[in-house]
Amino acid sequence: MNTSTSMEKTPAATSQQDLHLSDRLAMAKHVLKMDAMLFVGIMFLALLGVGITDYRGENAHGYWRYMLILMSVGTTLWGTWRARRLGLAESSKLLYQQVILWGTAMVAMAVIYLLLGTGRLNYETTGLLILLVLAFTTFIDGMLVSWKLYVVGLLLLLTLLLATYVESFLWMIVLAAVVMIALVLVFVVWKLRSLAG
Repeated sequence: MNTSTSMEKTPAATSQQDLHLSDRLAMAKHVLKMDAMLFVGIMFLALLGVGITDYRGENAHGYWRYMLILMSVGTTLWGTWRARRLGLAESSKLLYQQVILWGTAMVAMAVIYLLLGTGRLNYETTGLLILLVLAFTTFIDGMLVSWKLYVVGLLLLLTLLLATYVESFLWMIVLAAVVMIALVLVFVVWKLRSLAG
């Protein structure tokens, strides 16, 4: 009699597991779609900064300063939301790591502006140094939030290098960014299809 009771429970438990699995797959698809949208948005803001740096290098420091602040808040919210949805990490631990990472970047930016205020840096160099801090911090944040931030960090670093050595570099960065965005979106579509099938 025990055997028949356990056999009766098994199909119900299996359907509940299937329902739980389908919920997890739906959540993973949702997170992938949100990741892709946020990635494209961040890449757009980075490209806007590239244009400003290319055409008005002496004014770029203001844009990169605000971009650093926006990235610190945005990636912290993104990482916390993503961790909760996927159950990857404790949100308090992730929040602590984000505060340390981006807080250090803010301190570095404050030191750069201190050097600007004392006359040791000019505005163009200040913009490039803030871009360097933003590129490295974004790249490191890829470990905490999403690998897509590695791509953004590399694009920002490429922007810095080209701004340093090439007079007019906007078209090169735009081409590189379009290729990077296309590759990431192809990967996301492939991943979504593999989750569906």
